[in-house]
Amino acid sequence: MSRDQSEYEVGYGKPPKATQFKKGQSGNPRGRPKKQPKDVAAHMSDLLAEKRPVRIDGKTVMMSGEELVARRLMEKALKGDAKAFEKVHQLKAQHTEKLRRLAREKANSNELVVHLVHAKIPEEECYKKPGQRIDYGKNGAPTMIETWDGYLPDDVEEADGDS
Repeated sequence: MSRDQSEYEVGYGKPPKATQFKKGQSGNPRGRPKKQPKDVAAHMSDLLAEKRPVRIDGKTVMMSGEELVARRLMEKALKGDAKAFEKVHQLKAQHTEKLRRLAREKANSNELVVHLVHAKIPEEECYKKPGQRIDYGKNGAPTMIETWDGYLPDDVEEADGDS
């Protein structure tokens, strides 16, 4: 070993000389990766989401590309363009089907909640813990307030030892 290598102390922030970058050599020889070009779908998505100023009935309104395309399609359909008319009805049917599907999913989730609420739970199980139930009338004012102190199950001993 040479004198320089024996005096060099290896430690935190001081890697061994053999593993350090050589003079004139980059730490990243291949360089930064090139930016990937966007595909056509990404460009279209960006253009449709972009807001543009539009004059409608003398007022300037900001609208997205999607809104502009839908408005133009509707205008053509109203002027008698058969293809535009067919496309409007096709889009309406797709939207209606999507709304129906969402409503069915919501109804199914509501059925689960109703099933859980109406589960066969013995009444005595409901009143073990202290609680309160408030019924509201049509005007929003409470019509009935029911409270109960609750009780502990038979298998749990009371802490004060009165039993």
